[in-house]
Amino acid sequence: MKNIFLIIFSFISLSGLAQMTFSERVEYSELATPKDKSLFFVDFWATWCVPCVHVSSYLNTIQEQFREDLYIVSLTQERSDVVRSFLERHPTKLAVSIDYEGQNFKQHNVRALPYGILFNANGEILWKGNPANITPRMIRSFASKNKQTTPIYDFLKYSSYENEEEITTTLDKDFEIREANIPANSFPVIERINDITSVKGSLSQIVAYLLKVSEKQVTLKDNFTQYQLLIQKNFNHSWKEKEIAHTILKDLGYTLKTEVRAGKILEIHLPESTSAYWDKDQIDWGTKNPKFLVDESQFSADNISVNDFLYKLSDILETPINIKNTQNITAELFDWQLHYQFSDLMLSNLSDLGIEAKETSGNFTRYFIEK
Repeated sequence: MKNIFLIIFSFISLSGLAQMTFSERVEYSELATPKDKSLFFVDFWATWCVPCVHVSSYLNTIQEQFREDLYIVSLTQERSDVVRSFLERHPTKLAVSIDYEGQNFKQHNVRALPYGILFNANGEILWKGNPANITPRMIRSFASKNKQTTPIYDFLKYSSYENEEEITTTLDKDFEIREANIPANSFPVIERINDITSVKGSLSQIVAYLLKVSEKQVTLKDNFTQYQLLIQKNFNHSWKEKEIAHTILKDLGYTLKTEVRAGKILEIHLPESTSAYWDKDQIDWGTKNPKFLVDESQFSADNISVNDFLYKLSDILETPINIKNTQNITAELFDWQLHYQFSDLMLSNLSDLGIEAKETSGNFTRYFIEK
């Protein structure tokens, strides 16, 4: 089994001290003193996140003001070679580390970037939110109330171990589903691992992904078991994904029943040309990264199809989507970024992509997974 860096996030008691474990250190802080700290700030970021770059400049100023009490570490789940290349063009004086597998991101449900969490020396969360909103006055107040200190590298640890769930770059068959020892989440984890798509979640979440519909359109009683579905890249087409859904349900002893209902839908007209779509070079999250990153107002996606893009939009809005001209669906992959929180802005963003969208009433399909 190949040894790779994998991050474990936990707060544990070690001689009375809290501890955080990352997978790889990219840079030490050039601003913080080496003395013991009472406050630790984790800045979650990504190289493709433009607001994160601006926040980094602000955090440099904060770190310089609080050299003695505070230690800031910028944490990304991207590959170290991508990060090092980025830092050559956009240097920072902050500490930078890697969250290999994104375990810290998952642990704290980080879905919006930039995002930050302030801890005291005991690992207690004092503040969280957009780093641009934490002020020097707030830092002073937290420092005055949290006097206990700990050595920087007693609090920040770096470790690696053998990944027992490592996925090889090839599968013996076109797809595979297996039970997964993962916590139940409110949303599925959809990742790209080289040429394989990995979907982790409940059976209803996986079926919703395959059918390209909102999770709200799929019902399964006693939906407690978590699974991981792996799909080869060359098998990743919408009609084949529907075949996968029926096959895995049959293998697991389920049947899929449908029912047409009427209600609120988002009606979509796709353009004949894809010229307004983003090309694949706008966002690059590497060969092993989430396909989607969702925050409270927008979502981004790296190298996904129109079908996957509309699936995610439907799932976020919890609204069925009706594509009126399915003949314009293409298997090409594109990068995407869309604001969804405000309807008018969302419709305008879609229009910029050449996609006509209208919120209306209409028929949609409900799916029922039954034994």
